[in-house]
Amino acid sequence: MRPTPPARERQGYDVDYGAPRHRVGYNVVYDGPRASKGVEFESWWQRPATEARLGLITFGGGAIWAAKVETIQISNIVHLLLTPGPLEISAIGLLVWLHAKWRKSVRIR
Repeated sequence: MRPTPPARERQGYDVDYGAPRHRVGYNVVYDGPRASKGVEFESWWQRPATEARLGLITFGGGAIWAAKVETIQISNIVHLLLTPGPLEISAIGLLVWLHAKWRKSVRIR
């Protein structure tokens, strides 16, 4: 008994793939400077996350200051309103934090 030859040597197993074809419709040109121009990196102090942290720290400092002022005379809440500083600092911190959240949600390019 003769061993069976591999498929490529047997009769009727030839596969004709036809003439070689070229890909049509792909004309990709990679321009180095133009491709890298669209990526912009912000330094750490310009990021919205840094601005949000700064706003929260400022708000927290104003809140701590307001708590200190209020505990001097607990029965008189008007004392907190008449003391210049703690409520304004807290408000500025809150506005900075809100501005950072707005910057994070809206990307202007």
